[in-house]
Amino acid sequence: MKWMLLFIVLTLWVSFPVQALAIDPGTVTGTLTIDQDAIVLKHAYAHLHDNAEEWLDTPKEMRILLADREVPQEALAGLNPFFTLSEMLKQDKLRGVLLRFNPATPNSIVITVIYPPKDPGESLVNKTLSDSARGPIDRLMISDLRVSGTIKQHTVGNKASGWPTVDYSARFSAPLFKELPVTDDLRGKKALRSPQVVALLAKYAAMAKGDLKKVQQYSTDRSIREADTYISRSGDQSMPMMRQMAVEHEQSIKRESLRLIVRGNKATLIVGTADGKSMVGFVKEGGIWKSE
Repeated sequence: MKWMLLFIVLTLWVSFPVQALAIDPGTVTGTLTIDQDAIVLKHAYAHLHDNAEEWLDTPKEMRILLADREVPQEALAGLNPFFTLSEMLKQDKLRGVLLRFNPATPNSIVITVIYPPKDPGESLVNKTLSDSARGPIDRLMISDLRVSGTIKQHTVGNKASGWPTVDYSARFSAPLFKELPVTDDLRGKKALRSPQVVALLAKYAAMAKGDLKKVQQYSTDRSIREADTYISRSGDQSMPMMRQMAVEHEQSIKRESLRLIVRGNKATLIVGTADGKSMVGFVKEGGIWKSE
């Protein structure tokens, strides 16, 4: 029996390191240069979004992040990774390049340079690169486990318009991660009665009353920081505007078509209107569903 226990212990001890090393970390060799600011790219991440929410224009979206420092892999997950990446940029935790494309047609990709704009109020700019012959990413290889390739681009700036000169050249290889599976898909009244939407309506009700403490109970940290920034910038007009916005959002949720897609401790609410559609992201923390 002792020999059997020793064999089991040794087997576990050997198997765990092998499992840990099964996924090699992403690597990238290259630089991103904005005017005269040269940034060494050190980390590569790849994520495949399945578009189960039917929010995107493509069946699936491959996302590749080439970054100057480590970031959480989950930063690329969800409908809109710009929420997380923009927040990291504002906190001076990230510089790099984001590539997005349909893996079935990689001849056209959308590139976002993640670098502080000269005007802090400006959003990150997306640029589309297309090459019908071979695609903008050279030697692109996509498997079930890994993505690799090489990309190089030069964009001449315009000082009068405030556009910087942008250069990047990188060779990357990254393990491929995917979205969490869909655990629930609710529509209409079922979505309205879900714990996520109930929490969202409670948040709007608190906003309409000006109860900021209760609003924070149903808000993510990022959402709280954005609200604080909005209040500081808007001054005395912030509270009346927030109350009005809360009433309008609450009415929209109760009136428009709803679809809620749940992925474990995360969820997304798609609100359809005559003018289009909007979305609200949720995360479950401490047993409470909080919204962005």
